[in-house]
Amino acid sequence: MASSPHSSSLFHHLLVFFLLLAAATAFPVTSEFELGIQKRIHFRVYFHETFIGPDNTTVTVVNMSLPYTFGNIEIYDTVLRVGPDESSTFLGRVQGAGFHVSMREEVMLVPLVLVFTAGKFVNSTLTVIGRLDASGNSERAIVGGTGVFQYAWGKLVTETVTSSVAKLVVAYDVYVVYYNDLHHRAIA
Repeated sequence: MASSPHSSSLFHHLLVFFLLLAAATAFPVTSEFELGIQKRIHFRVYFHETFIGPDNTTVTVVNMSLPYTFGNIEIYDTVLRVGPDESSTFLGRVQGAGFHVSMREEVMLVPLVLVFTAGKFVNSTLTVIGRLDASGNSERAIVGGTGVFQYAWGKLVTETVTSSVAKLVVAYDVYVVYYNDLHHRAIA
């Protein structure tokens, strides 16, 4: 009795499935890790941006000259401080980009990294992404981190403190969940 084309196709699918299953179990994961203790904290830091002069911290790399600055891209490397005053303690840098993404209003997509080079979180980073409108106030997602902030998630809330043609100071309220005491374990 001849086999139908459907039964041989089913046989081949089952054969491939079981071969893939066998291969997956033949090569086990060689290590695991435990996240450790979950911590939740809130702290406030200040973003200090300079637009004019030798200490300029922002550069427009694409200027499309379209309505609402649509298509423009800025790159920045600004100062992160403990307080709103220029003489407050230096904590690190805020590095990122601003992509003007709306044809109808002043809106940017802003990926950024808070790089801590001093203070309690030295040698750590927080990676943030989100939308920023013309008000300057926003809520953005913390999507990762390094150092102290391993496997971080949370939110960054911004509020403009001062704004002028030459400078901008923004308060960053950081609400972050992270894990410390990460443990790697080898599997035999």
